[in-house]
Amino acid sequence: MREKTINTITWIVGGLVPFALVACGPSAKQRAEDAEKTRIECSDKICQGDVEPKRNVTREVVLKLNGQWYIGPKKYFASGHGAAFYWPGKTAAYAPGDFPPGVKGRDFYDVAIEIFLTGRQRWPQPSAATPWDGSGWEGRFDELQKQGWHIERQRIQPDLERVRFFDVQGKQYRHEYFMATQQRKIRGNGAPGIACDQPDPRPNALPRCTGGMFWQEDVYADFRFHAQHAGDWPAIHQEIVRVINLAKKVQP
Repeated sequence: MREKTINTITWIVGGLVPFALVACGPSAKQRAEDAEKTRIECSDKICQGDVEPKRNVTREVVLKLNGQWYIGPKKYFASGHGAAFYWPGKTAAYAPGDFPPGVKGRDFYDVAIEIFLTGRQRWPQPSAATPWDGSGWEGRFDELQKQGWHIERQRIQPDLERVRFFDVQGKQYRHEYFMATQQRKIRGNGAPGIACDQPDPRPNALPRCTGGMFWQEDVYADFRFHAQHAGDWPAIHQEIVRVINLAKKVQP
């Protein structure tokens, strides 16, 4: 009887083990979610199994954006989805050698204009048809005024406007804005602009300017640089546009 009982238990346990292994595996829903996550991640980066397009590997790199291949000059573009150049001087950041004359020995983030490219699948609203048709910077300015901030607009150069905000006590808002008034966005209405941190006298402070624009219909370009260069924004914007246009889409 004891032997029969042991055999029965063994049969039950043996039958439950494979069932437990199946039950503990990922569900169909989880597998689908994981596959979608991988698809989105791989839309903007090179993944295992990708067949990269042919290019001159000594001078060119490949970028993968929204599942589409681009080829750009190696001296400007890092492999993946970024580019950079030094300011002033417009020198390519990834060219051989050290910092160019005039910026030698300075910190990278003091002199680099960094550009980050992002495909549609990683946008907050991937399905938006024409997201560049929003209210833009002027919409942001209206929003701040509705919150009670007083706006001050000043033309500091023929092609550059500075926009600042103050509360009722005269305290300045944490950002100030610079608009390249004689230029237009690649897509969308209005002048290209940047938001800059207020100047910070602390030795290790890194006040930044940030902005972005829709380069392609399915590729967004973010950029950032040290706020000390805010007064050069019109010229910096022109160079950003020139540099990202060096990347060419690979035709199927």
